[in-house]
Amino acid sequence: MNEQGKIVFTKEEIAAHVKVPKIVEQDLKRIISDRLEQCGLYFRVFSRIKTATSIAHKFELKEYGEERKIQDLVGVRINVYFDDDVDICRNIMENTFDAVEWSTSERSEEEFKPAKLNGVFRLPRYLKAEISADTWDMYIDDTFEIQIKTMFFEGWHEIEHDMRYKGEELWKDYRSFSRYLNSIIATLELCDKSMVTLFEDLGHALYKSGRWSDMIKSHFRLKLGDASLYPEVEQFLNENKEQGGNLAKKIYKTSKWTLVEQLLRKTRKIPINVNTIIALLNDSQFHNSRLTAIFKERDVYNDGREESLAESRHYELRPLTRHTVFQMCTQVDGNRIKDQRVTPELIFERSADSIYRWVVQKYGVLFKDMPQETTTYHADILAYHVTVNYDSDKRRMNMHVRHMDPEIGGRIWYSESCLEITDQEKVWLKVCNGYAEPMKEDRMVQESSGMFFSYPGYYKSIVDNIGIINGIDCMNRRRILREEQIASLVRSFKDEERMFPIVIICSKETDDGMMDEEWLGQFRVSDFTRTVWRYAHVFTCYENIGRKLLKLAGIDSTREEAVPRLYIFWPDGDVDDYGPEDVKNCSFGRHLEARGDARTYDIVRGGQAFYHRVVADLRDWNVSANMWEGFKLEIMTEIPK
Repeated sequence: MNEQGKIVFTKEEIAAHVKVPKIVEQDLKRIISDRLEQCGLYFRVFSRIKTATSIAHKFELKEYGEERKIQDLVGVRINVYFDDDVDICRNIMENTFDAVEWSTSERSEEEFKPAKLNGVFRLPRYLKAEISADTWDMYIDDTFEIQIKTMFFEGWHEIEHDMRYKGEELWKDYRSFSRYLNSIIATLELCDKSMVTLFEDLGHALYKSGRWSDMIKSHFRLKLGDASLYPEVEQFLNENKEQGGNLAKKIYKTSKWTLVEQLLRKTRKIPINVNTIIALLNDSQFHNSRLTAIFKERDVYNDGREESLAESRHYELRPLTRHTVFQMCTQVDGNRIKDQRVTPELIFERSADSIYRWVVQKYGVLFKDMPQETTTYHADILAYHVTVNYDSDKRRMNMHVRHMDPEIGGRIWYSESCLEITDQEKVWLKVCNGYAEPMKEDRMVQESSGMFFSYPGYYKSIVDNIGIINGIDCMNRRRILREEQIASLVRSFKDEERMFPIVIICSKETDDGMMDEEWLGQFRVSDFTRTVWRYAHVFTCYENIGRKLLKLAGIDSTREEAVPRLYIFWPDGDVDDYGPEDVKNCSFGRHLEARGDARTYDIVRGGQAFYHRVVADLRDWNVSANMWEGFKLEIMTEIPK
């Protein structure tokens, strides 16, 4: 703090505490570029991380503190080529990130200034985690800034910013030169408007001439592929016009934003050309059966689509670090075996067969001598390894397999399991799935193992076909908690052997006595249960049952806000709870693909976001819990007896 009471940090202090890895800037730039490319806009994206010198200078110029923090630690600039794309770009950003605020250039009727749009957004949670924690103690907000401008203004804006905004003395007593610069700005603004008007007028002329492909190119002004309009589509549009129809006119009258919205709703990037544009508009606006049949026959959204393979990464030789992507320690009780009397020996044999059968299916193509029947087996071929120790007399089976990742250089995947009958005549299964790779020295935070979350096929087979119990029975269908189940559920909360988190969804009743789940939005309980049931228990309950359960669990159930609410009872004794506002205000950054260097990223909000966040929390707990460390085979090739 300086003599005037203003908070000031030196650049050395800032450099010591504020550390932003390059990946934060790169990922934001890539997320934005991916979204804009998905809808075919003409654009360029630039980005920067604010330097310690620049941050220190900002503290000197303005007053910052708890009420006002620096919001542009990371800045992204989007330059669009058409003036009407500014608002489109704004809408895309608002649907991609959590917007904090927008600001625009203030211009009077007598004054011309650069037409720019500034938005402040929350950093996605996974990127905030990459930044040093000390950063947030320096009156720096967990936000980033996006500037949106047209290319005409971008061409001279940096000069104007340095030589007029920062160099006011240059213009003092020389108002005529300042007016001269204003006239240039006015010309540039006119050019922006004129370019859009030009192409709109051209598009109308092309519509009148029946040149449908050229009309679409001129009207929508997107980056289109080289595909020609399907002859049968062109014929249909011509016939439709001759018969007095107005389908071509409807295409011309459709706004650019309407088309962009449809492109963004696609779960993957599709080729953008005259055919896919008409197909999208027909699917969402026109619903013409003949066009629908044509595009279905042509498989229009895959016609011309290019598949890109992620580039493999190459490493210098470094020690491998293990990362768990799934683990479990659970009793196999055989509750899904229906055809004969269930004994520990039968459960053990069927579980062992499931594990061994998975090994054969996965690695048998490499090891031709692998027996088909469950037995002890060991083999190595370069980066592929299989070890199975099966002892039916001691009623114990150990398994370890590993193989290299076919796409990511330096990454090794492994799976380990231990199956045994204990002295208490219970069958216990321990599973550890994961990968190992060299530590990334250029990264402050490693990739979350949860983004690769994956249980092995043999675990799925055992759960689905043989049956496990983890504190309580596992079930893949929606369960409504009954009063007679409360006592056993409360006991399971305290069960030290339980490794499944328990999710309790308490809701109020509707007037007709049904469970009111409107507060959950797009959170679908049945879908959620089917997603997590192999590693978490899910129960729903009415208000009266929920309050009784909470009271017995030691939670204040008399609070009005205790219901409706979602509770997670973690195996370590912690309890998380979320109410309607948490669901409504939730946002979540989804990794649609988590392979290779390129991460496909999307942001959802509300109930859908809440669904993904709870699933992610359950998975993160699973991969980070202390269940079973496996055999630690960093240097060993065989499992000890």
